[in-house]
Amino acid sequence: LSIAFRFGGKTISGVGFELYQNQPNPFVNHTSIGFFLPEEAVATLSVIDETGLVVFQQKGWYGKGENNIALNRGLLNSTGLLYYRLETATDSATKKMIQMK
Repeated sequence: LSIAFRFGGKTISGVGFELYQNQPNPFVNHTSIGFFLPEEAVATLSVIDETGLVVFQQKGWYGKGENNIALNRGLLNSTGLLYYRLETATDSATKKMIQMK
């Protein structure tokens, strides 16, 4: 079995892929999305609105361990309930966030 220690919503000794809840949530002007990768990889972050429209997408090469992507209001051009999905070649996870007016 794979075991990981978690403290305050973060993986301390991670052994697997993990997408964290954005901070702060809900947010007005900016938020941060953290994730843990067991190995360095190409990952794509997509932000999707309630209608299923992709309002933001960022693809990049991220290192093994903790990573973070900062988003600001201007990048999203949307408010209300949003979904964000992180995908690699082997893993995928989706969470919800709320952008306030």
